[in-house]
Amino acid sequence: MSTKIKARLKDLLSQEKGAMVREWGARWPVALVYPHIYPVAMGNLGFQVIYRLVNEQPGLVCERAFLPGPQEWAEYRRTRTPILTLESQRPLRDFAAVAFSVSFEGDYPQILQILEAAQIPLLAPDRGPGDPLVLAGGVATFLNPEPLAPFIDAFFLGEGEAGAAPFFQFLAEAGGTRDRQVILRELAQTIPGVYVPRGYQPHYREDGALAAFAPKPGFPPRVQPPHLPELAPYPTHSHILAPRSEWGEMFLVETGRGCSRGCRFCAAGFVYRPPREREAAALFPQILEGLKESHKVGLVGAAVSDHPEVKDLCRKVLDLGGDLGISSLRADSVDEELFRLLAAGGVRTLALAPDAGSERLRRVLNKGLTQEDLARAAIALNAGGIPQMRLYFMVGLPTETLEDIEEIPRLVRYLEHRVVKDSRGKKRLGQITLSLSSFVPKPFTPFQWSPFLEVGELKKRLKLVRQGLQGLKEVRVHTDLPKWAYVQALLSRGDRRVGDLLLAAHRRGWNRAFRESPVNPDFFTLRERPLEELFPWDFIDHGLKKDYLREEYQRALAEKETQPCLPLVCKRCGVCGEIEKG
Repeated sequence: MSTKIKARLKDLLSQEKGAMVREWGARWPVALVYPHIYPVAMGNLGFQVIYRLVNEQPGLVCERAFLPGPQEWAEYRRTRTPILTLESQRPLRDFAAVAFSVSFEGDYPQILQILEAAQIPLLAPDRGPGDPLVLAGGVATFLNPEPLAPFIDAFFLGEGEAGAAPFFQFLAEAGGTRDRQVILRELAQTIPGVYVPRGYQPHYREDGALAAFAPKPGFPPRVQPPHLPELAPYPTHSHILAPRSEWGEMFLVETGRGCSRGCRFCAAGFVYRPPREREAAALFPQILEGLKESHKVGLVGAAVSDHPEVKDLCRKVLDLGGDLGISSLRADSVDEELFRLLAAGGVRTLALAPDAGSERLRRVLNKGLTQEDLARAAIALNAGGIPQMRLYFMVGLPTETLEDIEEIPRLVRYLEHRVVKDSRGKKRLGQITLSLSSFVPKPFTPFQWSPFLEVGELKKRLKLVRQGLQGLKEVRVHTDLPKWAYVQALLSRGDRRVGDLLLAAHRRGWNRAFRESPVNPDFFTLRERPLEELFPWDFIDHGLKKDYLREEYQRALAEKETQPCLPLVCKRCGVCGEIEKG
């Protein structure tokens, strides 16, 4: 076992503030694993919350592990050292459970890498009494866990604060020498949000589509992920400050969860319904506590600028002598005053997300932003003293035409023109960074029926945007790789047969897996789904009516917008119950 790896882990641990190092004693040990490198993992607020939540249980102990970086992998392999945890530098095999916190489908391949390096059998049926339980949770899993089904013993689907503690407590109390399949069946019967893949049998039609998803005896026909009815009793903020995190030592505070806007591509706007906001009065103590440990507070949420007290939160940080960070802004809920507050807090770059270049396509997305909204935001940002702007766009969107693509550089040029005109030639926008990503359809959104655009066509459209921006020296363009977006689309909407592809890719690489596998990946990616098709994730009940999502898809194709989510008024989607008649 490598002393160099152990020394590095001890050094990382020594730099953190807030880590919980607990003696094992009679406690049930859980290794909480984020399937990405340490800086990315420690920038994830949900991962930190689960770590703290599990360690607060008297009968449990939780330690963290991560995907090694490229140089670390070389040392692990050279010395044949299994993956070790940060807190005690123990191998993952020493733990009763290895629990993956999964936020993105793109991290699925790393789960297999970590299991193999930890010397834990990859496939759930191959594990015996001496192996840890392999568990998983996180937002990617409660969208569609099926591509990971062959590898995971049990999932917890839902918000961690709403049920992760009883999930782990049940397993700790049910341990011993009992058969793990009996324990897992009892877990599924007892704890809301539990999904045990081996308790369900998929059946397929001759054309390859899913025909049925049948529970075995003792397993619920539908899994209902628990959600917090209100956030106030559960403050969500950083528990560990890690200098090597991607956010540095910024203290993160969640201002709300979910989003009322109903953008049709955004899964978070649907599975986190109804949207919930935290009152400023409840957030002030968290901000005060954070500034005792760090000089900078980051306000995070799906649409922070929609928070009705966002300026009060910014002023509070500034009054206490702190700096600011902010995660997301809506162009129609910002103004010069907010930008001045952020600039005073040290913010130098802010992001706006038009997502599409043309107003027609933004109507399809239900984005609710006009060109004038974006122009006002750019003018206010410039006047407010923010020197750099980032703009997010997608290509390959439903109904998108080449004319829509050409509107992206036109919009950028228009925003620059409006800033110059408003300032009477005295100001220009500073550096503009365009982030262009390939659209990936997501489960539980109106676009779950949409096809992914072919990789060659995506490359063509990305090139068109770059060509249209030639001559703008202040504009930088970053694009994703369409071939990896294709893999994400496969993992996003595939069934458990895609797990076979994932295993083949782990062993032979994606190119060989695609060539040699009997599973056709295009079936899951490039095909528009019939409106009546049974989806692999339809057994998960977030309260959203499929008819509602289908109606929203048809409204999108008709370029019709829908009003934002209003829980006290509208009950169309089904999450808040049926509309009362009478």
